Amino acid sequence: MKKKSERKTKPSTFGLSQNQNFVGTILTLLAAFFLVCMIAQPDKFIKQSLDGISAWAFNVLPSVLPFMFFTKLLSSLNIIQKLTRPLAPFSSALFKTSPISVYAFTMAILSGYPVGSKMVADLYMQGQITKEESFKMTSFCSTSGPMFIVGAVGIGMFKNSTVGYILFISHVLGAILNGIIFRNLKIEDDKVKIFGGIKHKTLKRKFKTSVQNTKITENIRNIEKIEENNANNANFSKHNTSTNNTTKPEHHNAQIDTETTQQRNHNDTQNNPQNNFEKQKIDISELVTSSTLAILSVGCIITIFFIVIECFSPILNLLPDSIAYFLEGVIEITKGCLSLSNLSNIKLAVILCSFVISFGGISTLLQSITMLNKVKMPIKIFVLQKLSHGILSAIISIPLVLLLL
Repeated sequence: MKKKSERKTKPSTFGLSQNQNFVGTILTLLAAFFLVCMIAQPDKFIKQSLDGISAWAFNVLPSVLPFMFFTKLLSSLNIIQKLTRPLAPFSSALFKTSPISVYAFTMAILSGYPVGSKMVADLYMQGQITKEESFKMTSFCSTSGPMFIVGAVGIGMFKNSTVGYILFISHVLGAILNGIIFRNLKIEDDKVKIFGGIKHKTLKRKFKTSVQNTKITENIRNIEKIEENNANNANFSKHNTSTNNTTKPEHHNAQIDTETTQQRNHNDTQNNPQNNFEKQKIDISELVTSSTLAILSVGCIITIFFIVIECFSPILNLLPDSIAYFLEGVIEITKGCLSLSNLSNIKLAVILCSFVISFGGISTLLQSITMLNKVKMPIKIFVLQKLSHGILSAIISIPLVLLLL
């Protein structure tokens, strides 16, 4: 009987674990192919590595690094969460998600890839959103930032700020429309249903229950903190009573001592600017470190995918420039935007670039999928969301390009 009860269930194939052997085989073959190409022509690939580093250093680093630092600083101060609180009703009306999604969307728009995906995964792990809400939020929270779109692409690559603002407006509006399209997404028995078979009343009821569940988890977390504080106070009072039995002071004096120590600690934290400065200094050093590591990882990915594009260059060279540059953007966003900026037809270049930025490229998709591993986000659903975001942004950019360029 024990053997039957201890019989293990098969692990779910939902998410990133499905077809793991097939994916591993494909990655192994691709890695071997890239190594062979690099060994065959080392000079050529060293030049591409330098081109990738220079594209990162001169176009991405100057505009993105300072902006990344200050957005992380605002996030740590919880200012944006307070500012976006009045916009909370729009989240339920537009996206059918909890109010915290407005904060995640705002930070994603300000910070860029892959901050939005990381925030969705963190909110899910903290119990503030459900899995169904996390799948909806990835449709509009996986976005690029204004300093990359306006600064790096518009001003740095196209040498035209108007192009940057066209790309940014179409990108943000495309994300909002994409969230509205996927607002009826539903999970039933580990199966994701995007459009069919969902009634508005049931969704409204489930939205209310999801908000209630998040409130319950917050209340449980607060109760646990109160219990911990009570336990600490109990231990502290036991320690005082044990010392009282040995020294036998008056109970009133012991109470005064505890009150004065608590007041002294409060005054030290509130009125001592040196302690506050040290805490702020520690926070700033952590922000600098995290921002630096994030921007270095971006540069590493850009360099690697410059090499990947060069491996496929014999095939891409057979195609027209517009198609070849567009496919480069599908592989790596920075390389594609840089190549598209060299097209003579600037209107076509901006429209194609709008799709590339909203889709993100395979390099950005890999970063986001890695972040969403905790949520067990199906790759097919996320790729579909990014494709629809790219198409919507490209369509929105067409009238803007015709009017402003």
